[in-house]
Amino acid sequence: MKMIIRILDFIKTGRFGSVEIGMSKAKVLEMLGPPDDDTDLDGPGSILLYAWYELFFDPDGILKSIQNDNYNPKDTGTYFFENEKFSIDPWFLNEVQEQNIENISRLLSDNGIKFEIVDYYGRNVLKVNSGVIVDFDEDENENGIKELMGVRYWP
Repeated sequence: MKMIIRILDFIKTGRFGSVEIGMSKAKVLEMLGPPDDDTDLDGPGSILLYAWYELFFDPDGILKSIQNDNYNPKDTGTYFFENEKFSIDPWFLNEVQEQNIENISRLLSDNGIKFEIVDYYGRNVLKVNSGVIVDFDEDENENGIKELMGVRYWP
């Protein structure tokens, strides 16, 4: 049976479906199937890419972080993915444009997800109790909105 990876669950738990931080690259590949790209970072490790969902591994092949910071509502390829092993339910990573910290804060609250607004490298982000960060652009667009950039978990 194909696994459905729900971004709602990722935000709540930091788990990408059944994939968890600390797993081996071999186990992740077994669970998720072949990636769109497997990049060797020459020393610091490697990255598996499924659409724009990036799974970072240390030099020993252990999963250290999961993120998608390339979200673009005009490009489904930045948030939707499906292969023979799994598909992504992207939740708020969707076609809705100009999502901002206020919209996403309401959505998290409506779903009972506890979070705080924190400074993250000079910009305001939402840090969920799981440790997942919902990230926003540091610069305003032409309409004065700091748009949603994506989600990341770097424990």
